[in-house]
Amino acid sequence: MVNVAKEFTERSLNIDNCPTETKIIVKKNKFDNLKNDKTKKIILGIGSSGPTTKWGYENYISLIRKLNNLGNFHFYLLCGANEDVHAQNIIKQVGRNNCESLGQKSISEVKDYISISNIYIGNDSFGHHIACQMGLPCFVILLDSPRAYSDYSINQKRIIPNNISLDEITHDTRLDPNLITTELVLDKIKNFI
Repeated sequence: MVNVAKEFTERSLNIDNCPTETKIIVKKNKFDNLKNDKTKKIILGIGSSGPTTKWGYENYISLIRKLNNLGNFHFYLLCGANEDVHAQNIIKQVGRNNCESLGQKSISEVKDYISISNIYIGNDSFGHHIACQMGLPCFVILLDSPRAYSDYSINQKRIIPNNISLDEITHDTRLDPNLITTELVLDKIKNFI
């Protein structure tokens, strides 16, 4: 998908090499003071366009608990307004003051939170696309999303189940979310946290 668009652009504009990386730049915002504190900020993309692309809320609870044992983190739970109840449940289950939901925020507000964060971990969603274009390392959990959705940026790192080929994952794969363990995610992100 990316290469087709790249080739079309090169032909149409008569250029030799059209870059596929973009850079979304956010002007100074009210959260800039948080960028410099010692807390690592993690966007957790718990929301998604459909149930077959979601890693599962219990998995995010497990990940947060394990990360809390490893360091000082603040988690922004990125989801749509219709999924905010699940974000609130995650916050309640974790039982700490280091999680907040972005489910009731506007897109403009969400981009500000992403801009002050250090890393994205989560489902293939709006959040990972924006975060990777802001230069954040994005760990995208692929269960039912084709590789083309995460082929276009060097900032996208895929997390797929062991013993599954990336080329096997399509819109109809419907992989069991529990094939991706919390330990697998921690192993993939360890050099970035």
